[in-house]
Amino acid sequence: MDFSLKPIPVLLVDDQEITGYVLNKMISEEFQGDFVLHSIHNPHAALSKAQETAPAVILLDLVMPEMDGLTLLHQFRRHPGFIDTPIIMLSSQEESFFKAKAFEMGANDYLVKLPEKIELMARLRYYAQAYYNLLQIRESHRILKEKELQFRIVTESILEAIVAADLNGTIRFWNQGAATLFGYGRDAILGQQVDRLIAPRFNAEFKQCFTALMAKGTLTQCEVREWLGVHQDGREFPMEISINSWTEEGQTLIASVIRDITQRKKEEDRIRYQANYDLLTDLPNRHYFMQRLDESISLAHRQGVSFSLLFIDLDRFKWVNDTLGHDAGDLLLQQVTQRMKHCIRTTDTLGRLGGDEFTAILYDINPFGTKIVARKILDELSKPFMLQARQVQISASIGVTLYPEDNENKESLLKNADVAMYVAKTAGKNRYWFFNPVEN
Repeated sequence: MDFSLKPIPVLLVDDQEITGYVLNKMISEEFQGDFVLHSIHNPHAALSKAQETAPAVILLDLVMPEMDGLTLLHQFRRHPGFIDTPIIMLSSQEESFFKAKAFEMGANDYLVKLPEKIELMARLRYYAQAYYNLLQIRESHRILKEKELQFRIVTESILEAIVAADLNGTIRFWNQGAATLFGYGRDAILGQQVDRLIAPRFNAEFKQCFTALMAKGTLTQCEVREWLGVHQDGREFPMEISINSWTEEGQTLIASVIRDITQRKKEEDRIRYQANYDLLTDLPNRHYFMQRLDESISLAHRQGVSFSLLFIDLDRFKWVNDTLGHDAGDLLLQQVTQRMKHCIRTTDTLGRLGGDEFTAILYDINPFGTKIVARKILDELSKPFMLQARQVQISASIGVTLYPEDNENKESLLKNADVAMYVAKTAGKNRYWFFNPVEN
């Protein structure tokens, strides 16, 4: 992260010392000195601490004994030094009322504490970057208003794209960064309408925004928007636009600092992927599979259909790991995944809970059809696997439970399938077993 200030200060206001300890450990492990966490446990001293540390992001506890977080949030937003400082509310309460109230009073985000490490890190990266970008834009704006010559020197020396348009939407200036970003010659775009740089499906939204800016005539603070830009060759790309304005010789210009955020979007997609998928097998992980199970229950209830939940445990997987090593075990899990994918329909869901435990949702199917699929999985997994030039033979034990016959609760369904799997394993492995509440 290319910030001018390192380490980047983050302020935590929380009456519980353990919160500061855990978050400080997360930040120190992940950022290795790029960020520093300042903690204050007395909310009455939070403003003074913020003035002392000048945080790029404030983490603010919602519930504190001496002063609630919403009151302190209001104080921060009234203070001229912290009007735009990103503030993330932390709370063990997930009620929509508190979220709505926090956002209404100027909070930027809302996390349930203690948050997952990957989620907290993504938020800090994003908001710290956005905050320093805002400060840089404001400082640039102040300098640009002082001297036109300095304006041109600065804009031509930075890599980011800068486009300035009048209140009619006509482009009056853009720098080399903009010419490079959009692929036009330096003078080819001057005098054209600025909305030609925006993807057509966003034109109405862009024009509405621009009309609002025209009505104001001038901006009191920077506005940041995300749209799809259009390259000269027709290629679309995600971009972030920081909009500001200034008046030169009686003419108001709307200036946009534009960044290609393709890499940031890819990083956000990667974070979302890691949060929902098992990296080894590319299957839904436990968290995402349980969401899919929830969705299947809701959909099956609405449509009045049944589905089967399978709990699949590999036999002799520990032997493979202990004998051939974990690399061979990982390769086996990947090959097992591919074989099982060929046994189910595209409308079904296959997931990995962890280790050698897999689950599958067979949607809109009867017990007879479920037996066919379970038998097919067992037959496929009984065939030899080639691992590091060595032939390996394994099998699987499958537990089956039915919705809604056995239960309508996702945790109970998963437990039923798990119990049935252990019965299958105890009965000799390499077989499937349907959950029976009387026997089990």
